[in-house]
Parts: sequence; structure tokens; C-alpha cells
Amino acid sequence: MIRRLLAAVACAAALHCAAQVTPAANYSDIWYNTSESGWGVTLTQHQSNNLFAVWYTYDPREPDPSQAGNFKPLWIVMPASRWITPTQVTGDVYVTNGTPFFQPWSFNATNPLPVTRVGTFTFTFSDTSHATFAYSIAPPAGLASTDPAFGLPSFSGTKTIERQLF
Repeated sequence: MIRRLLAAVACAAALHCAAQVTPAANYSDIWYNTSESGWGVTLTQHQSNNLFAVWYTYDPREPDPSQAGNFKPLWIVMPASRWITPTQVTGDVYVTNGTPFFQPWSFNATNPLPVTRVGTFTFTFSDTSHATFAYSIAPPAGLASTDPAFGLPSFSGTKTIERQLF
């Protein structure tokens, strides 16, 4: 009985270790498409190998009234991820609302800032300087008009990106 229990524990531990994927490199940096100015992705890879991503682009819902044809910024964040292979990572993405850094804000547990899951990102790295960025944005139906993802259209695609050289 004890041998079976120990064997089951050892097997479970081995499966857990085998399921963890170690990234091939540290991909932390600013990434963009050289032929498409104005947007980019910042990747921060933590010691735990969690990859945090921020896609800064333009919000199709928010025309900039000061400049015709331009739109206001939109940040879509991937705060957690999982490595599929040593060169591919994916995670859920969110749109948030917040307070500008220069305005005071204090946490209110009864009315926290809204965070809405709107899709996924997948990054596939061909080497340490080149990757493919796949995004699928599809906000849930029935959002309140005060939700940061209210009215955001669904869109998806794939873009080649490369590490920004300084």
C-alpha cells in the first residue's frame, strides 16, 4: 500500500515537472514591426519565466478630436502566461481602466477598477530578435457601458515583430 502511494506521488511529481516548459531565452524588451510605426509590444519576462506583455496600439472606438484620422491610445495587457514550447508562449489578455498617474487613487474593495478579459496573445519566437505576434480580441457580450471593453470590436491577426535595437 505504501509503495503504491509513493509510486503515485513520484509519478505525479514527474508529470508536473515534465509539464513545465523552460523558455529558450529571455525575451524581455520592446518589440515592434518596422514597417508599421505607432504601435508596439513590451515584454517583461520574470525570474519565474512568466511573460508579462503590454500591447500599446490605438483604440478604434476613440477618435482623437484634436487630429482627424487619429485615435486615442489603447493598452491591452497579458499579466500571466504559459509556455507551450521553449519558443512559444500564450496567455489571456485584458483591457483595464485606471486613474492617471498624477491623480491620487486609493484601493476600494467594494468598487475596484474594472478589468475585462478580452482575448489571448500568442508569441512565437524564431530567434532572440524575431517573433510572430498573434492576437485574438473578442470582448464578452452584455458589458455595461462603464466597462473598459464596452464597444470594443472583435479583431484578430498575426504580425511579425522584432526586438527594438537601441
